[in-house]
Amino acid sequence: MIENSQNDPVLLSIVIPAYNEEKKICEDLSQVYNFLNRQSYGYEVLMVDDGSKDKTYEIGKSLESKYKNLRCIRYEKNRGKGYAVKTGILQAKGEYILFSDAGTCVPYQEVERGLHLLQDGYDVAIGSRILPESKIILKQPLYRQLGSKGFNFIIRWFMGIRMRDTQCGFKVFKREAAHQIFSKNRIDRMMFDIETIFNATKLGFKMKEFPVTWKNDPDTRFNPFWGSIVNLKELFIIKFGK
Repeated sequence: MIENSQNDPVLLSIVIPAYNEEKKICEDLSQVYNFLNRQSYGYEVLMVDDGSKDKTYEIGKSLESKYKNLRCIRYEKNRGKGYAVKTGILQAKGEYILFSDAGTCVPYQEVERGLHLLQDGYDVAIGSRILPESKIILKQPLYRQLGSKGFNFIIRWFMGIRMRDTQCGFKVFKREAAHQIFSKNRIDRMMFDIETIFNATKLGFKMKEFPVTWKNDPDTRFNPFWGSIVNLKELFIIKFGK
């Protein structure tokens, strides 16, 4: 059982970045609160609308009166998932901070594995789909599986990052570590995960992966061709600076 901190009434902050998620956001918030309402510790949820063109923010805002400690944050221009996560994390008050992708690819109860790692002395706990104990309910399409293997090779060879799964959207941080890391992050889009691990390493924070149950969300916005070009450009920025 995770006990609350006497010095901070909010033990866990959950940040959910969202872009054009009007069809999912009600279910996402229902899932997160189904988990949180069973806990004895203090919590908050920050839904960060990344300049959506649909009703994502309006739907989220309408649910603030229903759900305890829900805050919906919005800015007008679409900046990217990395910027949305950074915005939420830098406003989070919890002793521990989780960011989780919209679509609930990982059940929220898996955060307990990450919290135990943080309580054991780690600063960052990284959800992984690749560890032997991980469980995949619905796999990605074959082209994305092959692309992920190639991407992981580049990350290990070019970036020197040894984590087996850098892109799983389920990572937990101690607050001090999260604020230091994301204050340094500059990447606004998909490669922010790599920059997060890269900066955490430079800052000397202890990290460890933990297994998760995961299912693919078929509603991907990633363009394999143009997205890959942007990703490579961002990797060079991370490694060598602008």
